[in-house]
Amino acid sequence: MRNIYYKFRLVLGLFGLIGLCGCAPVTTHHETRAALGSQVGKQAGPSPAEAKWISENCPLGVPKKMAGIDFGFTKVISREGYVLEHSAKDKIPLWVCEKVTTAQVNGALNRPKPEPFAPDPALKGAQRAELKDYRRSGYDRGHQAPSADQSVSKQLQAETYFLSNMCPQRGELNQRIWKALEETVRDMATEHETVFVVTGPIFYDEAEDDKKTADGLVEHEVIGDGVAVPTHFYKIIEWQTQNGKWQGAAVVMKNQKTPFTRPYHFNNYVKSISWIEEHTGFNFNPDLAGNETDSVERHANLIWN
Repeated sequence: MRNIYYKFRLVLGLFGLIGLCGCAPVTTHHETRAALGSQVGKQAGPSPAEAKWISENCPLGVPKKMAGIDFGFTKVISREGYVLEHSAKDKIPLWVCEKVTTAQVNGALNRPKPEPFAPDPALKGAQRAELKDYRRSGYDRGHQAPSADQSVSKQLQAETYFLSNMCPQRGELNQRIWKALEETVRDMATEHETVFVVTGPIFYDEAEDDKKTADGLVEHEVIGDGVAVPTHFYKIIEWQTQNGKWQGAAVVMKNQKTPFTRPYHFNNYVKSISWIEEHTGFNFNPDLAGNETDSVERHANLIWN
């Protein structure tokens, strides 16, 4: 069953960062938030293998939290096929970075049957989503790093099925326009040989972008035992030109039940990377050279389709 909760969220908009925490549920419900400055559960640094995977999947740096924002306890999980930061509070990833190459999307592997969805063994039980959380919820287990991005290695493909790489997505989004977007990204990987992709959730209410209507609240659903349902999703695609210059494009789509207009035109959903950063609280390219920031991040660049 799904429950609707009104939760204080980090509402980030045109008028700066508004950080509020707490909850005002429709029914009696209590959430425990991570204590500011707590030393419990601090994560150790990456192993040499993990550091290598991070540099390969996040060439412009690991997405960095903006100052003054409390995300609760999070954990960075590094694998060869992707790197993500998982939220113990919401039991979903905050972002997933992956390197997508021509070779890895044109391999011989098909989608596995049955699909090996599983809780992530790198997370403790109380912090992670379980299979039962999604049952009869009305939501798909939506890959953030897609299975089809790994068509060479069975291990890397199987690791995309950990629930840490999933968010609750409406079927109308996940099975249709989002699937088409993922296919377009793979086409871009073939075109550019390599693209770098960051995918994740947004909790967004357009009323928060106007100080006359903003109240610091975003309504969203929660399924199972505390798995948050995002209102929107973003996908950032970046690549280098032959002369080494970075280019980037990004889209944001609503996690909606109603059909999206066909034919799909992704340019109808483009946002600047800076807009996504403001509404998620992350700097997605902390190592991007300053002279490239304007062209890559501050314009709503078109994605070809």
